Amino acid sequence: MITNVCLLLEMLSFTFCLHALYREKFRLDITTISFLAIYMIIMALINYYALPQQYTLIMYMLIILYCGVKFKFNIKIILINVIFSIIIIGGIQMLIMLILFYVLDISWFTDYQLLLANCLAFLVIVLLLPKSKIYKVMNYLQTKEKIQNIVLAICIALIVYCLLSYKEFTRVELNQAILLFISISCIFVLAEQLGRYKVKAKEAETELKMHKLYADSFQGLIENIRLRQHEIDNHIHTIYSQHYIYNTYTDLVKAQDDYCRILTQENRFNKLLKSRNHIIAGFLYGKFVEIDKLGIEVDYEVKIMDLNVNVPIYKIVEILGDLINNAVEALERTEGINKLYVSLVENERFEIEVRNESPFIDYDMIEQFFTKGFSNKGQNRGLGLYNVKNICKEFALDICCENINIDGINWLSFKIIKDNTISSRN
Repeated sequence: MITNVCLLLEMLSFTFCLHALYREKFRLDITTISFLAIYMIIMALINYYALPQQYTLIMYMLIILYCGVKFKFNIKIILINVIFSIIIIGGIQMLIMLILFYVLDISWFTDYQLLLANCLAFLVIVLLLPKSKIYKVMNYLQTKEKIQNIVLAICIALIVYCLLSYKEFTRVELNQAILLFISISCIFVLAEQLGRYKVKAKEAETELKMHKLYADSFQGLIENIRLRQHEIDNHIHTIYSQHYIYNTYTDLVKAQDDYCRILTQENRFNKLLKSRNHIIAGFLYGKFVEIDKLGIEVDYEVKIMDLNVNVPIYKIVEILGDLINNAVEALERTEGINKLYVSLVENERFEIEVRNESPFIDYDMIEQFFTKGFSNKGQNRGLGLYNVKNICKEFALDICCENINIDGINWLSFKIIKDNTISSRN
């Protein structure tokens, strides 16, 4: 009888602790009473009717089910609160038993003394736990990194316990074997998660470096526009005054057209400011300025919103850089052609296109472009397109390379396409 009372007090303490962690007032409603009744039946079968000890594992499933019905089926929160409740109850019981051991000089606890310890533990939990605001600790712990550290510590402790138990008794019980298997599995899962976090941390670090690197280029574009804004009055005055110089209307129109064309050419990269992504705008501006100095004529179209394509921004920059470099090198090798077109569009699908004027390229040759080390520049230098292919494979991007004819001129076009972007689905 005393054993049953101890078990009931222990589970009442545990249930009360769960309610405190969920910030819910403890009530003996039908759900809680049913949970306690099933628990007592299972423990009675184990203690008095020789039901194997392994069936105590059913209690963990019962506790999870109770938390889901009583509160909410959020497995992560349930596991955290259950584990933390076990730690709290065990810690309080251990502390009380140590106090009784030293104060009352008890070396062996009888049933009545265990009942006293459980009563004191229950009173401590009922009286002190609601005032401690323990839920704040749980809110603090409910971040992925802290959860993983806690789980890792628990798994290591369980493994050490199982090893010490085996060393002492030279055998492993079924429940210990199950705990050992679960703990080792969790450690492997955590190791895999750690690898993912390292990759994400590296991506975040790379994107931060890109923000710093291309922020200067984007700022240079803004400063360039600001400087030219001061010259706008002079340009307007020049255009307006040309009617004093030319005698015929035809000459005036031609002169104004030529002058406006020059102004447009000088400010042709200003449209990059319309891009919402400063990294892309800064990168393309710096790239276009370099290409312009080589005497290559650049045309472009950039219509991007938030770039919600599940591809890190630095990978998009890598793709653009490799494709543009490849096109520029092809133009430099071939005389008589100097036109490059770059497009970056995000609407119903995300698409990058880089194309350059080119002699017709056989499709067997195009297939070799993406082979590691293939290049017209020399051995083991053709890594750009191979890198593009690997990025596309990693992030499920489609890549297309083809000859296209525009106004009787052949262009070699590289397209990177991703259908069903996040922005189009929302």
